[in-house]
Amino acid sequence: MRFWYLCCGEVLASYAHRHRLRTVSPSQHTRSVPIKVTQYSKHWGKREELPMILGVESAVVGIFVGLLAGALGIGGGILAIPVLVYLLGQDPQAATAESLVIVIVTSLAALPSRFASHQVRLATGVLFGLCSSLGAYLGTKINQAVSGDAMMYAFAALLVAVAILMLRNGLQQKAKEDAAAQQGIDAVHANDDDGHEQAQTLRKLPQFIAIGTFTGMLVGFFGIGGGFAMIPILVLVMGYSMRVAAGTSFIVITVVSVISLLLRIGSPVEIDWLVAVLFALGSGVGSAVGSPLSNRARQSTLTFVFVFLLVAVAVYTFVVTLVG
Repeated sequence: MRFWYLCCGEVLASYAHRHRLRTVSPSQHTRSVPIKVTQYSKHWGKREELPMILGVESAVVGIFVGLLAGALGIGGGILAIPVLVYLLGQDPQAATAESLVIVIVTSLAALPSRFASHQVRLATGVLFGLCSSLGAYLGTKINQAVSGDAMMYAFAALLVAVAILMLRNGLQQKAKEDAAAQQGIDAVHANDDDGHEQAQTLRKLPQFIAIGTFTGMLVGFFGIGGGFAMIPILVLVMGYSMRVAAGTSFIVITVVSVISLLLRIGSPVEIDWLVAVLFALGSGVGSAVGSPLSNRARQSTLTFVFVFLLVAVAVYTFVVTLVG
């Protein structure tokens, strides 16, 4: 019971603190809060809505992000970061921490339907997540050392790189689906073949550590789940189908996101718990709905939608950061 009192107190304190900040000028922000929270006030200082309105916006946007995340097998952080910064007015460093909360809830909400469809390899997911610990530590330290602008430029570049990789993957999926349709096979499940799935062995541990360190750095630095990187890696290293790789990636995302969030304890970054909690709850609901939808649509269609969103968000992030 004491735990819940503390949680409620933290949310209410954050609520009051943000309301106070949004009723003063940007110059007053600089005098009243730590530098790590105010260095990006050119974005979040513009927000003057009542905190409850901001909370409703967080929940609604969270549902949309969760729908996409659940359907695509990603944690949603790659979409949550620009939304938190540019739509909900959060500081970039705070947004990365809040995104981790959102990613954890979204991933956990998507797992039940994935388990029911036998699309999760629990042992592989946990091992991969633990192997990402070192990278998560390094990424978190780098995140705390760079400016908000530098982080957003790097994030825009990451979005473009991911869009290119996902477009290539989507074209491969579409070719396989079209070939299946010509043979009278259901194109929606053309990428479900698990015939090449490999057993998890100790010989793969060095691969897991090397790849996990890289993905862990992405998670720690950007506050994203890293599902976009883990899914193709699980396909290549373990021979999983796209759906099994997506389901297993939720385990990896949860483990490495929890580690990255714990590493931020004691840092000067302030989390807006009202935004983080309501966004996470909305995202969890959307993810629970979106995850079963992945079994009803072509994987290539979902991938192309995701690529379009990535490019649009990348362009917006770069332009706003440049002219802001």
